[in-house]
Formats: sequence, structure tokens, C-alpha cells
Amino acid sequence: MASYNPNYFRKGLLPLLLLHLLQERDMYGYELVKTIAARTNGIITVKEGAMYPVLYQMLEAGQVSEQRVPHKKRMTHVYYHLEEPGRQLLQELRQEYFNVTGAMMNFLESGESDHE
Repeated sequence: MASYNPNYFRKGLLPLLLLHLLQERDMYGYELVKTIAARTNGIITVKEGAMYPVLYQMLEAGQVSEQRVPHKKRMTHVYYHLEEPGRQLLQELRQEYFNVTGAMMNFLESGESDHE
């Protein structure tokens, strides 16, 4: 059996996390990473290298857009903005998350009373 990797479940949550934050306001990459870690008390951490491919897929699908904003000398922040297709996807992902979470809670709790 393969060893447990805590990121196994968390990887699939990344689109939901990103879209949820962008629903609140436009953010740049590092800000997204830090906000996810802060709001989950460090339980979910995202590496920028894992986040950007997801953001790029969303850009290509028209779910988010980007705006480059100059920051300090020779630096640019790329702010991501949630577009209508992204809002629709967010609602679908939220519903799926709640459905799966509820089903898993029922599943995991159902066997407990059988063994007592």
C-alpha cells in the first residue's frame, strides 16, 4: 500500500478554493497562496507551482481573466478576476463538494454503530 499523502484530497480542492477567493475580490498569485493558508490555519497550503497551472487552465477557459498592474520598480502583479463562467463553475464545484462531503460523512459514520 502506498504511504499516505495529505495532499491527496487537497489537490482537488484547489479550483474551488481559488474561485471562492476570487469571488470576493481580485487577487494576485502570492496573495491567493497566503490567504488560503491563513484561512485554513495552515492545514491547506498551496505551492505557487501547483496553483499557476490551475489558474492558466481557468484563463484559457474564460473562467478568470488577468490584469497586470505595475508594482514597485520593474515589478508587476498579475491580478486574477472571476468571470461569469467561473462563477458558474464555482457554484457547480460548491454543490459537488457539499454532496461528496455529506455522502462521505454518512459513509464514515454508518459503520461506527455496526461494531459496537
